Amino acid sequence: MIVCLTETPYKDICMLHKAILPCLLYFTSLLVIAEPSVLVIQKSVKPKSFDYKINAVHKEIAVSADNLASVKLAILDGMLNTKGYKWLFEGEGQGYILARFDYRGDTNIMRIEYNKSLVQLKYHSAWGDYVCKKLVDDICYKNSRGYYNYIKNLRKSIVAKLNFL
Repeated sequence: MIVCLTETPYKDICMLHKAILPCLLYFTSLLVIAEPSVLVIQKSVKPKSFDYKINAVHKEIAVSADNLASVKLAILDGMLNTKGYKWLFEGEGQGYILARFDYRGDTNIMRIEYNKSLVQLKYHSAWGDYVCKKLVDDICYKNSRGYYNYIKNLRKSIVAKLNFL
């Protein structure tokens, strides 16, 4: 706890600490390291879309890369070369890229997690028709047909770019 007395010569420093501390706490919470994993569809989750739709979107992609930079570049290139509407770079962190898709007022943001051996697309957030109706461990088990179609196209594009590594 920070206690500041108005009569101290350190008043300005104390005020600075009051402003910085909440910011530091916020940004350290964002430093979560993303790690792709092998998809295991939970059969007990209800409601749920068909397994083939969930696999088409969230199934891990095997990669054999020498460095993370080449994997990241392949993902970004895949975002730009997706069939139909392009995906926009929304942000990044340690081991992930946020990709945004906007269509007719609806927005979908996917977190593309990667390392030297796997890449996986996970649900991050959405507005409008793409809001996940059943989310478990960042895997969307129930959503609209459009969600699965657009994410499937992004995944296919990323797979095509990763095949060149």
